Amino acid sequence: MSGENPTNLVAEFEAAYVFPLAQYAWQSERGRSCWIDLEIWQDALAGPVSSIIKDGNCAYVYARNDDYFAGVNDATTLYAKLQQWHGKLDAGLDSFIPTTHAEEIDLTAMRQFASKMWAVVEKAIEVERRR
Repeated sequence: MSGENPTNLVAEFEAAYVFPLAQYAWQSERGRSCWIDLEIWQDALAGPVSSIIKDGNCAYVYARNDDYFAGVNDATTLYAKLQQWHGKLDAGLDSFIPTTHAEEIDLTAMRQFASKMWAVVEKAIEVERRR
């Protein structure tokens, strides 16, 4: 990891991206299923962020011109793409309508997870902008 990265960014990444599915005590099967269904957006965010944390940059993204990263060629356009994907994660959470108290607890947790994910994205983008 580059010296530019905050030392706790690895831990923050793991807490935001690994903890929810691996360690959170889901209160409802439906809440857990919702989170799993939204994994595509979690993974889309995690890839570039992980690269920035590991390598100190996200150069692999800029070299790509595929469906995922077309037009992404710097930290500003990467931020916009990640913001778009995070919006899709949020939209998925907005479509989850709890029908039990357990599901309400899970939805609150999922919103917190999504918020923590975005906080890590913003820190990683700052690292990318400084490179």
